[in-house]
Amino acid sequence: MTRFQEVPVLPRIAVGAARALYVGPGLNLTPHVNVAVTVAIALQGSFELRVWQRERKWSDWQTHEVARIPAQSLHHLRATGPMVFLYLDPLADAHSNASLGDLSLGRARLLELSQPLGLGAAFAAMGLQAQVPKDPRIARVAREMDRNPDHFNHLSQAAQMAKLSASRFRARFSEEVGLPFRRYRLWRRMAVVMRELAAGNNLTTAAMTAGFASASHLSSSFKQMFGLAPSALSTLGVEIDLSEDPAFSERPQGELVLT
Repeated sequence: MTRFQEVPVLPRIAVGAARALYVGPGLNLTPHVNVAVTVAIALQGSFELRVWQRERKWSDWQTHEVARIPAQSLHHLRATGPMVFLYLDPLADAHSNASLGDLSLGRARLLELSQPLGLGAAFAAMGLQAQVPKDPRIARVAREMDRNPDHFNHLSQAAQMAKLSASRFRARFSEEVGLPFRRYRLWRRMAVVMRELAAGNNLTTAAMTAGFASASHLSSSFKQMFGLAPSALSTLGVEIDLSEDPAFSERPQGELVLT
């Protein structure tokens, strides 16, 4: 086991119940809108970040070693060195009150971890503790979506599970999760895409399984959310760790590498 300062960082994606992690090259990301709150961490040096403001203009570029990027925020990030991106669980993590100082201390702890970096270890190092959801009805639906996001084609199905009217469910879901129902569903369907790609399936199969209209629909949605096309992951040779994904936990585990 080697630390990040000792060898080149191996590109890796870890997918959990509703959390995710990317570690690897900073990449040439285009401006994009993240669904989940994202913590960006430079493993070496720093990175530059700018955000789209209410005045409908970009902010000035700011230099960071670690930054918390709000959900549904159009932003542009430039990094020349390796990065870690932690994608928080919108239901349980998004209201974490970790300050910038806390995150800076967390970065120091994270840099002491060994490769390969695990999802749980990274969140623990950063001091990101899950919170108990306030509304168990919404939590039940959200967790079922974590396991089977492709089953929820219509909001009415989720509302029925929560035993709420469609209008009441829509309002309660947005309040509890911090995202509209369709945006959260999109976030969870990206986990299905990761499972399919890790299994060796192509983008067309991944798109159909995850509920996208086509491979091009998946590619455009992926790029809008992450700033790069999913096909770029194959070029990187990214290892995908599904060990903390509840939908995958009962299957035999192995090292899954996109080539």
